Amino acid sequence: MLIDNRDISVGDITYSAGITYKVRVDNQEIGSIKKDERKVAKVSGVSHKIVVEEIKDKVLTGEKYEKRFKLKTNESATVNIPAMINNANEWINIKIN
Repeated sequence: MLIDNRDISVGDITYSAGITYKVRVDNQEIGSIKKDERKVAKVSGVSHKIVVEEIKDKVLTGEKYEKRFKLKTNESATVNIPAMINNANEWINIKIN
């Protein structure tokens, strides 16, 4: 799966990426994702959890966002962090491989 910290427009709304986030997927540390960055997370199984924590001045702020999702073995996903933290329905894009 891919994790994006990039601006995304959904209809008339734009969710902006302006902050760095520490990301974990299924308790696996993915690391820090800065504005306009994309990282890859390898997942296995069906049920997954992504946890995103805000970082300001190289310190975790305590702002934590968490989402659960399911992927079939023939699917891949792209998660957009700005959409995720704003609870947009388009926070995840699932594709059949």
